[in-house]
Amino acid sequence: MRDACFALLPRDGLSAKDGRGWYTSEVGRGYSLPWPLPTTVRGALRAAWGHDVMADSGTALSPEAWEHDSEPVKLQRLVALRRVLGATSFRQAHRMWPAPADAARVLDTEGVERQVRLEPHPGGASTLGPDDDDAREALWHPRRSASGKPLPAPLFWPESRMVAWLSGAPDASTPEREAPPPRTDIHLAIDVETQAKQDSMLHSREVVECLRVQSRDAGRLTLEEWALGVSCAWPDLASGLPRGPLGLGGRRRLSDVERLDGGLFAMPEGLAQETRGLRLVLATPAEFQRGWLPDGFERVAGAPPRYVGRLPGVEAQVVLRAALVPRPLEVSGWDMVRRRPRPTRRWVPAGAVYFFEKHGGGDFTANELRALWLASWGGGHAEALGQVLPGVWQPPRDGQGA
Repeated sequence: MRDACFALLPRDGLSAKDGRGWYTSEVGRGYSLPWPLPTTVRGALRAAWGHDVMADSGTALSPEAWEHDSEPVKLQRLVALRRVLGATSFRQAHRMWPAPADAARVLDTEGVERQVRLEPHPGGASTLGPDDDDAREALWHPRRSASGKPLPAPLFWPESRMVAWLSGAPDASTPEREAPPPRTDIHLAIDVETQAKQDSMLHSREVVECLRVQSRDAGRLTLEEWALGVSCAWPDLASGLPRGPLGLGGRRRLSDVERLDGGLFAMPEGLAQETRGLRLVLATPAEFQRGWLPDGFERVAGAPPRYVGRLPGVEAQVVLRAALVPRPLEVSGWDMVRRRPRPTRRWVPAGAVYFFEKHGGGDFTANELRALWLASWGGGHAEALGQVLPGVWQPPRDGQGA
């Protein structure tokens, strides 16, 4: 086995279809996810590995052998990247992270867009679920650091903004709207006899465009490109990197492969620091056995009751103080070997935020934050699920204590 780090650069957009069918209106329409899921990326890597093996051996793999032999291809890191078109390499400054759920974009009374924090505080209204879990009902509830009219959140944040947010920087104004833009491709078929379109074959497909205009300065266009940064375990049976373009997503749209330095996935300087409380932002979706509640956390009786458990890289037990979790992702897929749908999986979406204090008091050390950087949490480690970004948090002093 060897570790391979490379970027996938889609040249004709991305079409990662969601779970909706084609016939949701009078004409068929395929809906695309705004960004590929880790399972989609790992599937593309396993397919590319199999093609390389067959090219080396000169023999075809059966579907069963392909599935079995490609199992060691594991996705270890996955991050979105964005740079100016024509740049020669990717750096940490090009990383794009899911927008955290503890940030709210609002329009203040002066008409200025601002990014404000949602800070957890003890007490407040109960959750919207059934009142059958007193530890859940005792979780702290978020309060905005400033008022304003809520606005839609961006899909991604650039590296500089995310690092500042994790470091506890104050609220910022004029937040950027970061996401690769979508486009709609129209597909049709022509009847050979009538030379007219066939109504039954007319459909459209949403495509995420990974090349776009960034700015127009002095009559010149500046273009930017989006990519997926990948670190994976690559079996020695094949070459160190995929050969040639790699098919990714629906219709296997081709993506160029560009080698990356492993340091691209490292923790940024200055982020590891001692902190009384800890916030964890999901960089990739997480798969927990009990829905939103992280694996290994159990209810502990007390006044009030609370969830206590452990985190990867942290020896002491921790108390879950708050959880800001958006609507879950319902993920399925198609089993290419057995020709049937795969079982549906429910994930906590990327960007969800969890807040912790140490059980019995004490601070989180800089070394513990380093150990948590992109650590895998929950299930699906072979698909890079549950990877976290640690940040500082200062719990309110009027809390109930650990």
